[in-house]
Amino acid sequence: MKIIFYVFFLFLIACGGKKEELVDLKSFTNQGEKIVLVQKKNLNFTNIKIISNLKRTKYHSYKDWSQSHQNKKNLIYPAKISINKKNKSVSKNIDKFIVYKNKIITINNKSKINILDTNLKNLISKKIYKRKIYKNYNIDFKIIAFKNRLLIADNLGNIHALNIANLDIIWKKNFGVPFKSNLKVHNNNLYLINSNSKIYSINTDNGKLNWSFETASRDLKDNKSYQIAIINDDLVFTNDNAEIYCLDLKKNNIKWSLIFQTSNFENKPLLFKSSPISIDKNGYIFVSTNYGYTYAIDIKTGLIKWSQPIYSTNRFVITEKYLINSWKDRVFMINKSNGKIVLNKNLSKTQKKNEIIFKDLIVGDNWIYIFDSKGFKISLDKKNFNTYLRSKIASNYENSIIYNNNLYINTKNSILKY
Repeated sequence: MKIIFYVFFLFLIACGGKKEELVDLKSFTNQGEKIVLVQKKNLNFTNIKIISNLKRTKYHSYKDWSQSHQNKKNLIYPAKISINKKNKSVSKNIDKFIVYKNKIITINNKSKINILDTNLKNLISKKIYKRKIYKNYNIDFKIIAFKNRLLIADNLGNIHALNIANLDIIWKKNFGVPFKSNLKVHNNNLYLINSNSKIYSINTDNGKLNWSFETASRDLKDNKSYQIAIINDDLVFTNDNAEIYCLDLKKNNIKWSLIFQTSNFENKPLLFKSSPISIDKNGYIFVSTNYGYTYAIDIKTGLIKWSQPIYSTNRFVITEKYLINSWKDRVFMINKSNGKIVLNKNLSKTQKKNEIIFKDLIVGDNWIYIFDSKGFKISLDKKNFNTYLRSKIASNYENSIIYNNNLYINTKNSILKY
C-alpha cells in the first residue's frame, strides 16, 4: 500500500507522518546552538597530533559482506588482517563485488555477473543485458544479496531479482528514473533512492512498490549525494539537496530531518556529496559531507551531539574511541564521544600537488592500510604514527571486502586475495 508523507519543514528540523510531532523549545534551541559549531575554520589541512598510536583495538570478524563496498550494518570495525603476500589473484573485469554465503558475486558495466568461490574459482556467469543496451550507455549497477537472491538496481531505472544458485531472473521492474544510492534490505523490503531524491520501498518477493517518498532535488547531482543506512526500524538517508532524513519504518513516518549548512556560501560546492552513513550501537549517526563538516547526530531526536570542520566523503572506520578516515593524502581521527580531532597527518612524501588521492582505509592487525586511486597502499604503523610505508599493489584500487580475516581487493581488472 502506498504511503503518503506530509512534510512540514522547520529550520533544520522537520516532523511528519500521519500525525505532526511537536518539538519542544529547549530541544530546538539546543540544536541551533550546536549548529553554530560549523562556523569554525576548516581543519582539513591543519596538522594535529594529540595521539601518537592506536595500540588497543577490538577486532571484528566479518562473516557477511552482502552490500557492495560496505557491509550490511554500515559499520567498518578493525579486522585482524595483515596485507603481506597475495594468496591468490584472478583477472576479472568488474565494477562491484560482494560476498554472500561463501560466494563472491561480481558485476561489470557490461552487465556480466560472475559468481566465484572464495578461492576465486569461477562457478557461473551470465549477462542481464544484450550489447545493444549497454554499448551506448555507461551503466552503473548497485547490488545486494538477500535470501539467496541477488538484487540489482541500475541507472536505467531497472531493478532485477535473480536466483543466486543459477542466475535465473525471478522478477524485473522498471521505474523510469535512474537509481543512484546504495541498496538496503529490511524486513523483506528493498530500499533505494533515484536521481530525483525519491526513496522507494520495494517488496523483494515480487518487486511490487510498497511506497515511495519524494524529497527536494537539484538539477546538479552526484552518486555520492545518496546514502542509506538502517538500524532496527530506523532508516537514515541523504539526498542531493543536502538534507538528511530519519524515517521510522515501523510507524511509517518521518522522525526528523536536517539541512546541512556551509559557513561560507561563496565556496559552496555545486554538487553535494556525503560519506557513507555509519550508525553505532549507541544510536549515533556519523556522517561527513563536502560542505566541510563531520557530524555526530542522535538518531532518536535528530539533535547534533557535535560537529567538526573537517570532512571526507570516504567511508569511516570506527573503533571503540575513534572515527578514522582519509582525505586526499591525509589520515585523520576524531574522538567519537566529544568530536575532538586527535590526529590529522599528511602521508605524502612528495611535493607534487594532487598526486595522491586516498579512496579507502582499513584498520588491520598491526597497521592502518590506506589505499589510493592509483593502486598504492600506505601502511601506517598503529604503534607509532611517525612510521609509514608506501608500496604498489595494483594498477588501481576500486574497493575491497573483508571476509573471514581475508581481504579481497577489486582493482577493476582483477581480484586480489590477501
